[in-house]
Amino acid sequence: MIKSDGRSYKKELRSLLNKINQNFNKDAYWDDFRRIFEEINQDFFHQLQLINPGLSATDIKFISLIKLNMNTPDISALLGVSIDSLRVSRYRLRKKLKLEQGASLTAFIQSL
Repeated sequence: MIKSDGRSYKKELRSLLNKINQNFNKDAYWDDFRRIFEEINQDFFHQLQLINPGLSATDIKFISLIKLNMNTPDISALLGVSIDSLRVSRYRLRKKLKLEQGASLTAFIQSL
């Protein structure tokens, strides 16, 4: 599927990543992802809702990807947002999840 020469490889890889991004953000794909995620991490979304029932769908997607130990560049590519946008999202999530200043968002999410 992906050719081995440099330019073609990069072009096809970008195209493939775009398809993944588009599909991940579609509700049907997200529903499938969420169902499988919940099978593995039972009560995870329920625990999040207990902490803050006002979390948006975007917040929950972002938190789910953090729970999967994905790094910021990978999350950025998957969600189709800039790394700077993710920094802002991380800051806002810390506030929504009532974390103290200096507390690790990743460590908190992993503990759920």
